[in-house]
Amino acid sequence: MRKIIITMALAMPINLIAKEMADTTVVYNGKQIVIDDNSQETRISVFTLDSTQLTKASETVFVNKQEVERIYVSSPFYPTSTSMFYSSMYPTIWWGVSSLSTNIATKKSGSSKNSIHARGSFEIGFTTAEAIYPINKRGNLLFSTAIQMVYSKHHFQHSALLSNDGHSIAFEDRTHAPASANYMAYASMRVPFMAGYAPTVNWPTDWLDTQFGIALVPQYRFGRASYRFEQEAFGDPIEQKLKICHWGLNIDFNMVLGPVKFSASVGLLPVFKTSDGKKAYNSSLNFGINIGELFGKRSQNGSF
Repeated sequence: MRKIIITMALAMPINLIAKEMADTTVVYNGKQIVIDDNSQETRISVFTLDSTQLTKASETVFVNKQEVERIYVSSPFYPTSTSMFYSSMYPTIWWGVSSLSTNIATKKSGSSKNSIHARGSFEIGFTTAEAIYPINKRGNLLFSTAIQMVYSKHHFQHSALLSNDGHSIAFEDRTHAPASANYMAYASMRVPFMAGYAPTVNWPTDWLDTQFGIALVPQYRFGRASYRFEQEAFGDPIEQKLKICHWGLNIDFNMVLGPVKFSASVGLLPVFKTSDGKKAYNSSLNFGINIGELFGKRSQNGSF
């Protein structure tokens, strides 16, 4: 009797089965599997027998570098399940040039009038975990977050010796005995919360994936900064721990080209304060690579 019902269902007009034409139809274990293939995508739909008609149970769409799966249920209270694959918004490892300035997003000055005596700086970082989620049905608007570890190194003018002055940093003029190396270094953890846009998420061509993002990034700097002043002509190096601000807050702007990641970061909270009331803000330009994507592995939404 069951076989007769299934046979009758398969003989029904095609608009009762699906509104779209199918290239191939396969009947297996009481289910109808419809495979629709065109120049842009491959769509696989599974129908089950529900009383006198076939009801779509699931659908999977394959396009270039993307898989979208939808689960259909009879109750309107259960949402559709979607699974998409994207390029990561963050590099596995990155390197960047950075600068300290007394103003937010302003390039530091290299002259002697620079009140924080900053020179060129750099940072190295790596991403330990990441999650990415689509926030609209099309899947081109994203939300992502990550856990990142960063090592930062700031260089200062050779004639300025840094020291602690209570809860701030003081500068001593060492023009008469300049340093051959003068820098501070510290480690920190960043947790970005990023809104992203993926214009190529549904492209059926073989273009390189492109994504853009803007993030608010809390940052925590561990302990005190390690400081070293290596005297140029005589004497032993001066080494000490300098007081810095533990909490930071940044705005990041990301651009993704497949496994290659570019970003600009602007510090909204200072790295340290000086004894004369100045604040030192950090900004950086970074370049990184996602190692997994470099070998063909992409990020799946909802997973680290």
